[in-house]
Amino acid sequence: MTPPDRSAGFQHSVMFVQVKHDGAVRTANLVNGTPNLRVAHLGPDSEPGSVEQWFDSYWSTETAGYALGHTFTGSRALTGLVRHPAAKDLATVQIRGAARPGTEGRATVDLQPTAGPTLGLTQALPTPATATYFVTPERGTWDITYWAPTAPGAASNRYSANGIAVRAGSTTTHTFDNAVFGPDLTDRPGVVRDGDRLAVDVPLLADGDGHVPSSPSYDTASTTLHRNGVRVGTKTGTPGKAGFTVQPGRAAYRLTSTVKRGGAPGVATRVTTSWTFTSDTTRGAVPVPVSAVRFSPELSPTGTAPANETLRVPVTVLGAAANGRARSVAVSVSVDGGTSWTRVPVERGAVEIHNPRAGTGVSLRAALTDTDGNTLTQTVIDAYRTR
Repeated sequence: MTPPDRSAGFQHSVMFVQVKHDGAVRTANLVNGTPNLRVAHLGPDSEPGSVEQWFDSYWSTETAGYALGHTFTGSRALTGLVRHPAAKDLATVQIRGAARPGTEGRATVDLQPTAGPTLGLTQALPTPATATYFVTPERGTWDITYWAPTAPGAASNRYSANGIAVRAGSTTTHTFDNAVFGPDLTDRPGVVRDGDRLAVDVPLLADGDGHVPSSPSYDTASTTLHRNGVRVGTKTGTPGKAGFTVQPGRAAYRLTSTVKRGGAPGVATRVTTSWTFTSDTTRGAVPVPVSAVRFSPELSPTGTAPANETLRVPVTVLGAAANGRARSVAVSVSVDGGTSWTRVPVERGAVEIHNPRAGTGVSLRAALTDTDGNTLTQTVIDAYRTR
């Protein structure tokens, strides 16, 4: 399998075979360091559909990478395979690495198919920059892993975007480690009650595209729970993670989670979410109705927006109030670090903000009530900055 660009250099290829027979599964794989690999099926046919085979061939140029894959299912393993996809047959995947103040450095990017074992294509990416890949749609969906630059001795901070669908002739872009940072409830209930135990798991520092970091940088983090106005307790540690044991029976709760970190405007120096809800003792694990709001303006790779211009900021509701279950959503903006706030109308799923002078941090706040009366107040101080 070769790319349409003749200047591309071969990196490696991977062949994987899985065979099922009489309830048993056997696999074999081969990583090849040369462009040509010879394969053949030996012996009689197997049962229909019992042989699955993946082949991936990886190439690169000075400006792009090629991930060319093929999948096959049948009664016989492949005997030879030749593919020379044209440029129009490939999909483009762009991976943008941000570099907000104090986060410049070298990121690491890995791209590989979702299905089947493979080595993928890994490269270093000096941030801010964009890595471009051309991939074969017939290989299925694709997974991205992005390791953000970190200070010496700091924990590695990893983002993932899995199951990315692609289409020939189209471009898919993922931006990592850029503003606006905030809570995310895309793939989790966030708060779960099991009997009289409340477990909290709401990432507070997901990036602007909704990618959840494995080890975000922060200074302090705390989560506090009140029951009928009385404090149950406060837990510190990982942002947005905590566990509480509460008294049996139905009660009104207020749950507040905050994370603080230093840095210049645009790094989300403080994120606070406060939920109110009513909860009763459960039999088994039951999600608690909590929500979040994602702000998604078009920002530069350094987390900035032009000063003295109007910026459109899409507003997306996540969690319990998503999909039309929000009774009201109000958004406010602050240009003095949250000392004062100005309400801005939400129209057609977005707000418009007239940006202040250059070098100013812009803070965002959302107040939401869902159709059952549960509420959210969410604040991001220094959500982005002007340039």
